[in-house]
Amino acid sequence: MAETAANSRIIGIDLTRSIAIFFAMLSHVWVVTAMDQFWSGPSAAFVRAVMALATPTFILLFGTMLEIIYRPKFLQGEQGPVTVRLLSRAIQCWLLYCLSVVVLYLVPDGYSLKFSIATMMLLGVTPFTDILKFYAVVLFLAPALLLLRNRTGLLPLLFAAVAIHAVHPTLRGLPSPIDFQMGMNAERVATFLFGIGDGKLGGPSILHGLSLIVAGMTFGRLIAGDRGARSETTGSIAKRASFLLAASALAVAIGAFLSREGLLAELGDMSLRMESDPLYFAAGLSGAVCLTSLVVLATQGLPGEGKKKLEKLVFFGRTSLFTFAFGNMILYAWRGTPDTIGSAALQAVLISIIIIGLSYLFDREMRRRGRLSTVVRSIQAKITSFVKMLIALRIPRAEQT
Repeated sequence: MAETAANSRIIGIDLTRSIAIFFAMLSHVWVVTAMDQFWSGPSAAFVRAVMALATPTFILLFGTMLEIIYRPKFLQGEQGPVTVRLLSRAIQCWLLYCLSVVVLYLVPDGYSLKFSIATMMLLGVTPFTDILKFYAVVLFLAPALLLLRNRTGLLPLLFAAVAIHAVHPTLRGLPSPIDFQMGMNAERVATFLFGIGDGKLGGPSILHGLSLIVAGMTFGRLIAGDRGARSETTGSIAKRASFLLAASALAVAIGAFLSREGLLAELGDMSLRMESDPLYFAAGLSGAVCLTSLVVLATQGLPGEGKKKLEKLVFFGRTSLFTFAFGNMILYAWRGTPDTIGSAALQAVLISIIIIGLSYLFDREMRRRGRLSTVVRSIQAKITSFVKMLIALRIPRAEQT
């Protein structure tokens, strides 16, 4: 069991997660510094499309972690501890999301108190941190997804994931809460959960996001073998990564060749993502698999000392929740208004340095177990105790029925 745990982490996946969170923050910095006003055209569309790859990559890697880290523990009889960890993480995401809403309420021209409370209850929308809301929900659903995966296997889940996108026109054509005069809050909930209606959320919806998570679980199975089995499957991770890289690169190349004019810009400006368009998920999945496979392939052959050095550079991956929450809070409070491309670039560099430095310092503090680490771990321990208490209250009722 110890050997399995030691081998279960693939440094390339950790590095790709860091790259994804870095791209996500860069895309938000782009918006805050109004870079679109100063830089446009094909080159800008390409840069924005690359940065937009962050979301599908991050969601894909979440599914990958479920498959190669959490599923083996499920099979080893650790369903309870895994469930507690995932639910605790869900609450952490939600609390950080609420904190970001507080900042939006406090900044000038921010949210009203009523809308802030509604947003905390997952009825509203934020400029950048809705992905925390997304993760709060999918982390809550993750234990059930793992159980389903173990009982049915991956193929039925893959079929369901593909079916979600196959019925896209039908889903988009369904009447939404607005059609029944139910108000915008209900509209946002329907858009957030199922991609129905016109709630103008950043997306993806929970339903469509789950399809990417299932794709990530499949990717984890393909690149790492069956970690739940007692014996490793044949073939090295590097060989599997090479195959996946070739297949995904071919898919990206074919897609680029056949794509319509303007598709790159639509991938970068979130219009396809907000519509839950299958093209967004096809392009995002292909790009995410290509990026992850490339990074895994480039890092898999590193010696132990090289991997230790590389681990120092993946602090974005270790501090992803902190970076996404507090980094975006900095952006919410940023008051700069650039009037030239030079000032916009200067502000972008300055904000990026602040976010990177803050994340690095937080990671170092957590690794050194300083005072801040003590406070954070104490809060995490209280959340974990709360989750254990809720589970303990639920178990006797289940046994009675």
